[in-house]
Amino acid sequence: MEIEIVENRKQSLFAYKNGELLFYSTIKFNWLKKNLVKIFDSNDDLILELQSYESPFSSAKYKILFQNKEKTKYISEITQTNIFFNQNKSLRKTRGNHFSFNTNFSYFADRTKVADIKQKFWSSLQKMFLQVHDEKIEFLDQIIIHILAIRTGFNSNVD
Repeated sequence: MEIEIVENRKQSLFAYKNGELLFYSTIKFNWLKKNLVKIFDSNDDLILELQSYESPFSSAKYKILFQNKEKTKYISEITQTNIFFNQNKSLRKTRGNHFSFNTNFSYFADRTKVADIKQKFWSSLQKMFLQVHDEKIEFLDQIIIHILAIRTGFNSNVD
């Protein structure tokens, strides 16, 4: 199954399956680098609100302020590379080659690859294609939520 994730000019992200909206995110920037990210489902219901902290010497930190546990399967933690949910289940994001300009990456549950992300390189606005393996479709929502959480406002430092 392929999902398209596109960014608009306000650095919000929108996830589509066959042209139909699944989830979208918004960001409110703060000059102290504590950004507020909200993730909504296709019915405009808020499902997750988190605050991201940009640390100068380490990767971003994410504090969950609100979540609709019925729709998120109880997310306990989000990091730049992991999402933890449902009684010790997790997904890990990894890049294929750390010394390449390739910006593609994959998601793994335990040691099993469940999805691949391909994105356009040298693009002013983000556009990504998520390919989830059919037998691992149960992870689709968590992967999309993780991408929206960590990539919303990603281009804020580019301008």
